[in-house]
Amino acid sequence: MSSLTIAVGVSHAGPHPKTENLNSLGSSSGNNQLSTGLNAEVHQAERSSEGNIVSITWSVKNSGSERVVLAWLSDRTYTYSGPNFAGVTALNQEHATRYHPIMDSTGACLCSGKTSNDFSQRVEPGDQVAYWSLFSIPDGVEELTIEIPNFEPIEDIPVS
Repeated sequence: MSSLTIAVGVSHAGPHPKTENLNSLGSSSGNNQLSTGLNAEVHQAERSSEGNIVSITWSVKNSGSERVVLAWLSDRTYTYSGPNFAGVTALNQEHATRYHPIMDSTGACLCSGKTSNDFSQRVEPGDQVAYWSLFSIPDGVEELTIEIPNFEPIEDIPVS
């Protein structure tokens, strides 16, 4: 369960999850009025030792001059319980398959949200806040496109 540990570790990294010392695998700019002045970045796509769970670490940076509330990153496809960022999906373009974050038996998203001790929906000007999402993705999928609502897709993310 190293992916779960990594994802939870990112969510428990202090007052806000930190992005220092994380690599960038790809980034995109906001493409909507809600995301003006924001940049999304994918830092990690790591497969668990069991093979089918992929942990994605991603972040949002606010380059604007006003605080942004990211309430629009929740999901409208499934009924996840509580506040969450379940709107972030992973796409396998080769097989045209979209993966939504895993939902546990209580309906909670295994992603940044109520399962995170320091879930932050607010990104202050100049801040970059890291988040995480867990997906069930079959072995053999080596690249993903990460789709974050109101951002351009982040393509060609290698799964390690």
